[in-house]
Amino acid sequence: MSTSTGQSAGARANIQKLITSGFRFEHSRHLMLTLREPVQAKQFLAALAQDGWLVPAHEDWSGPGGPERLAQRFADGRCPLSLGITFSGLLGLGLDARKLDLLRAKAPAFVQGAHGRAQTCLGDTGDSQPALWEASFQPAKADLLLVLHASSAAQLEQAQQQLANLRGSTGWHGHWAAHDGAHLGTDPQQRRLHFNLLDGLSQPVILPEPPGSAERPDNSRNTHRLGEFVLGYQDNAGVNPWRLAAERPAASGLPIAQQSAELAAFFKDSSFAAFRKIAQDESAFGEFVQRQAQAIQGRFSLAQAQAFVRAKLVGRWADGQVVQPADALGAQPGAAVAREHFDYSQDQAGLGCPFGAHIRRMNPRDDPVVPFRRRPILRRGMPYGPRFEGSYCAPASTATDLPAPERGLLGLFFCANLEQQFEHLLGQWANDTPMGPDNRGNARDPLIGNNLPDHHTYHIPMGQDSALQLRGLLPFVKTKGTLYAWFPGLSAIAQLAQPAPNQAPAATGP
Repeated sequence: MSTSTGQSAGARANIQKLITSGFRFEHSRHLMLTLREPVQAKQFLAALAQDGWLVPAHEDWSGPGGPERLAQRFADGRCPLSLGITFSGLLGLGLDARKLDLLRAKAPAFVQGAHGRAQTCLGDTGDSQPALWEASFQPAKADLLLVLHASSAAQLEQAQQQLANLRGSTGWHGHWAAHDGAHLGTDPQQRRLHFNLLDGLSQPVILPEPPGSAERPDNSRNTHRLGEFVLGYQDNAGVNPWRLAAERPAASGLPIAQQSAELAAFFKDSSFAAFRKIAQDESAFGEFVQRQAQAIQGRFSLAQAQAFVRAKLVGRWADGQVVQPADALGAQPGAAVAREHFDYSQDQAGLGCPFGAHIRRMNPRDDPVVPFRRRPILRRGMPYGPRFEGSYCAPASTATDLPAPERGLLGLFFCANLEQQFEHLLGQWANDTPMGPDNRGNARDPLIGNNLPDHHTYHIPMGQDSALQLRGLLPFVKTKGTLYAWFPGLSAIAQLAQPAPNQAPAATGP
C-alpha cells in the first residue's frame, strides 16, 4: 500500500519511508525480536543504520531508472527494512527517564501495550481474546519489530540470513518470530485482499509541510495534515501535541530549555503503529452472503443478489465504486463516482451506503452524524495465506476433512495517537452500534466486528420498500495478535544505538 505525501524534503529525509509513502514490493516479512543483551542490541541498531538497511521517505524508485537504482542500493542480499520498537524494548535499551516519562504522559496506550488493552479498547473478546493470541504477541515476547520488503520470498530469506549475521545480532534472542505476507496478484492496480476487497482505496493524502493557507484538511477528499500521523507537526486542528517548550515562539516569553529541545528533536518525525494479525474466515463470509442473497433474490439471479448484499456490507461494489442511493437490487452499479474523493452528502439516509457498512464506519468523511474528530490512520500491510478458490456451497460429496489453510491480513496502522485514532476506530466505530439517525440495526462492523449471531442485526434502508434486516452475522475475523510499536525517526534510531555513558562499546563481531 502507498500514498502520496507532500512534506518537506527535510522531514522526508528523517521519516521512515514505510510510514508516509509505503513500498511497492510483492512480499513482506515481519520479524519480532526479544532483547537479550543491550550493548550488543544497540550495536545491531547501529549496523542497520550504517549499512543502509533503513530507507528515508524521500527515496523513490518508481520513475525511470528506479529498478536500477534499487538494485544498486540493496546489493549483497540486503532489502529495504523498517523498524519499530515497543515500550519494553525502549526500557531494555536504557532510554533515559525524561523520554520514558514523556511517553507515559502522552502515549499511555503504547506504554501499556496492546495485550493489556485489547479486550476493552479493541473489541478483542471470545476467540480473539489476548490469552489466545499467538506466542509471539504475548507479553515480554517482542521488543523490536523489523519489517522487510522484497520482490520474492527467496529475497526475504536471503535478507534474514544477512540480518542474523549482522554485528550485534546476538543482542537479540536467537528465535525470530516471522510473519510473512504476499500480495494476491502482480498487477498493482488490481491488488485484492481476502474477502475479494480491492486494495489501496481510501488511503489518506498528506498535505504539504509546512502547512499553508492554500490547502486545508478536507475529509471528503481524505486529505490530512502530517501531524495526524507523524509526531512533531500540526494535526488537522492546527495543533501540535508534541510541541514542547523548546519549539514555542520566543515571543511567548517562556524559557527555552536545552532539555526540552532534545526531547522535541528525539520524538519528531516518528509515528506510533499497531501491528495486527487478523485471520479471515472467507468461507463463513461467503456462506453468509449467499444465505442472505437467497432470501431476497426474488426474480433476480443469485449472483445479482450476492453482489447486492456484499456491496451493502462493504459499502463498495466489487470494482471499488461506492454504493449510491440509486443502485438497486438486480441493477448494475450506477454512474461512476470517484472511488477516493467523495462524501455522503447525497446519501444522508444511508440508502446507498448503509450507516453500518465497513467503509462508512472506518472513514465517515464529512458525514454530519459524526463528531468533528475524524481519526484518520495510514494503512500498510499485506494479506497472508492463499487466495480463496473454493466454493461457498460445495456438495457434501466433494467435502474434505483437510483443514482449510489460514488466510488473513498482516496490517500496520500508523497514527500519532493510538488512543484517539486506532483504538477509537476499533473499539467504538467498529464494535458499537453504527452512527446515523435512521439506523435501526445494532450490528457491529460486518467485516471486522465481533458480532454475535443471536444478537446483532444489520440494517439496510430501502427507501419506500421495507428495510432489510440481515440476521445471523458471525465474527468473520479472528485476532491472532496485536503489537504496539514506535517507529522512530532515523536520527532517533542513531541516538538509540549509541552506548550508554557507563557502557563500553561492544566488541566487533556478531
